Amino acid sequence: MTGSDALLRHLQKLGEEETSLIGGKQYTQSQIRITERIVQDLRDDLEKASIKPKLSRRRAFIVILEELYYHVPEYPSELTLENIHRRASLRFEYMNRNIKAFKTPTEVHPKDPCTYYEDNAHGKARYRAALEHLVNESSIYFQVADAEASLRIMYGEIMLC
Repeated sequence: MTGSDALLRHLQKLGEEETSLIGGKQYTQSQIRITERIVQDLRDDLEKASIKPKLSRRRAFIVILEELYYHVPEYPSELTLENIHRRASLRFEYMNRNIKAFKTPTEVHPKDPCTYYEDNAHGKARYRAALEHLVNESSIYFQVADAEASLRIMYGEIMLC
């Protein structure tokens, strides 16, 4: 039983009484009913906030990589996808289970996608589709505004090359 459930039951019990004394103060039934509604609304908001957004593994990795490294020209050499996976798992629920498609951060989200995908039109199209979804729904996924802006610029560039 959660604390909000116990509080709601207690408020409902108090609401059934003619007048209620809480902490030496007297409250009316309407005041208790309003409090019940407030507690219920807060509980609903907390439940909604605890739901992780669903993303493909690649898109989740792109969000994390962009937030951490949008301001640097290259990824650190010691960076592994395991580190990114751990961070992304805390914030997102994966829609797919395949983790073998990508081996390095650059394969997931290259710093210079036009050069990286120069000879791979199919790969560039898939990358562009991943970015398009993130750019269109960026307010849901990004916590760092500068990273969101950086991704929009990168998406614009990949559309032109």
